Amino acid sequence: MQERFRKQIDWPQAFPPEEYAARRAQVRGALQKAGLAAIYVTLPADLTWLTGYDMIWYHYRCLTGLLVRADRDETVLFDSGAHKTLVYMLPEIREAIWFGPNPVASDGQAATIVAEIARRGLDKGRIAIQPWAYSPHATVMDAFAAMLRDGGATVSDGSRLVEEFRLVKSPREIAVVRETAALADRAMAAARDAIAPGVMETELEGVIMQTLMRGGCQYPSIRSMIGTGPRSGAHHSPPSQRKVKQGDLVFIDFCAVLHRYHVNLNRTFSLGKPDPRWTDLMDKSSGCAEAVAREVKPGDSWRKVQTVADRYIESVGIGKYVWWVGGYSLGQSAPPDWVGTHFVDPHEGIADRPVVPGMVFNLENQFDVWEDWPGGTGAAWIESYLMTEKGLEILSKLPRTLTAV
Repeated sequence: MQERFRKQIDWPQAFPPEEYAARRAQVRGALQKAGLAAIYVTLPADLTWLTGYDMIWYHYRCLTGLLVRADRDETVLFDSGAHKTLVYMLPEIREAIWFGPNPVASDGQAATIVAEIARRGLDKGRIAIQPWAYSPHATVMDAFAAMLRDGGATVSDGSRLVEEFRLVKSPREIAVVRETAALADRAMAAARDAIAPGVMETELEGVIMQTLMRGGCQYPSIRSMIGTGPRSGAHHSPPSQRKVKQGDLVFIDFCAVLHRYHVNLNRTFSLGKPDPRWTDLMDKSSGCAEAVAREVKPGDSWRKVQTVADRYIESVGIGKYVWWVGGYSLGQSAPPDWVGTHFVDPHEGIADRPVVPGMVFNLENQFDVWEDWPGGTGAAWIESYLMTEKGLEILSKLPRTLTAV
């Protein structure tokens, strides 16, 4: 490695070396427990968590990844030679093998990795890979797995092996999450203050991103979701060139991102006095967040979050307007998604689990209204939670009720 590059690092690093050492030790322990010789990590969020690696272009043909072995603290990054300068400035990457100078450099990647695995005496063991990673493409991963098997290895699915450890944040990670949450509140307040007749949805996103990046944030793994007036219920809708009008609802949903840690925040505003039915809907919905925080204790199942939220929504009589009430794990992520694998209503094949101190997740109350209430077609809020030793903490300090501006 080029130490002369590392001597030029003059910007703050996310975490000290001992944080990364503890993470690698956790993964090695899991590999040993599962009888695995190594794992080849390709999920971008896992790469960031293990090494600090943060790169903007994971091409679907590229097998960029980190080999982590079970029997010793030895890792090696495989990457395009086009990223040498980037890698040389990451102190937690101790060894790298380059595929070639081309940024895509797809030819021969799998063979390079398999040959190196054999050179290290791991080729006859059980090797975990991550077929559920967003990159590379499934056909590339299938060919890599076939080549490993041809070399004598047994291939296992290790897609969630690292993420299991990412679920529970360390004290240093929690400090980052809290800072990120404060930046999210600041950006939402700035967007609220920018709402005015004639302001485009894209301008509101510009205010959010400028505020976040002045605080040291990065781009989120999903584009911001902004909808005004008739678009306020257009879920998963990016901002458009529509201009805000008097009487409109303004739906804003984004994540603040610091060191790739995401904190989700969603609020709905009204330009001028809203129809009282919107106010009533959001007033009633708001208590769902406190009900969950009050009733879900450390050690309770994640599914209890869903149960409490659903029960509350029905108790206040707004169930018929629900688009979605639910949530999912949050933490480090990379485009194209910030959504973790674990939902408060677990997906098929993913077991429920207790919520323990250090876990971070969101809860959404999203509503569609197609009854021609003036102002829009939907409204929502999203909170992010941190489980502490004392219980659930709501990270945002902003009101969830419908705010008129």
